[in-house]
Amino acid sequence: MLGNDTSDPDSEGSKVYSEPQNLPTAVASLLGHVQNRANFHPTSLSSEQLAVYFQDYIKEVDNTPFFALYKNEKTKSKYESKNYNVLIDQIVSLYDGISKSDENAMKESIANMAKSVFGKESKEDWKNIFSQSTIDMTNPLQPRIFIYYTTLHMKYEKGKSEINLQEYEVNRTEYVILPDLIRAYADKLANLDKKSVDDWMGDATSPERKGAKLCFDPLATSLV
Repeated sequence: MLGNDTSDPDSEGSKVYSEPQNLPTAVASLLGHVQNRANFHPTSLSSEQLAVYFQDYIKEVDNTPFFALYKNEKTKSKYESKNYNVLIDQIVSLYDGISKSDENAMKESIANMAKSVFGKESKEDWKNIFSQSTIDMTNPLQPRIFIYYTTLHMKYEKGKSEINLQEYEVNRTEYVILPDLIRAYADKLANLDKKSVDDWMGDATSPERKGAKLCFDPLATSLV
């Protein structure tokens, strides 16, 4: 999370959504609900499952009336090199609000993939990794959500015409949080499971590892 979590941990029910200082917990609870609807739990999904459920997650966020899509952009890069540190630096620079532990896990995952590919006579590998969701409260008047997703591709062929290929695609989606609308529907949103920012972050970020559904209608009038 970027900024300060001003939420009162003792707030319950509609107060989580009606009191302005509790906005971080309100947003975390909404995002937790959205993840459950999409069956999107990055910490427990394989990279293959992550690729499938990520699209469902984005659709659910798009259908949530309390977040408005602001920007959706992709950054691609492709080059010939065995120096994976360049790729690491480029990807990390595109992620806003990533924690140091997640950054280190990302670097380790990329390095392990590169060592696996470039340490063989010939190998090619693709990975869908690094789902990262961030709540940005640095400007309380303009709270945002950032969602990132990265795809990696590496290829190596040894020989006279040696091939050293690295490429990535980072998808960055930004949403504006609508606090007034959240407060307006506080009584209905009180039915959702409360989730602190820390609890939500534990299930919302997924560097590569080995290893009650409610419906939002357009006016949020049937949250039961």
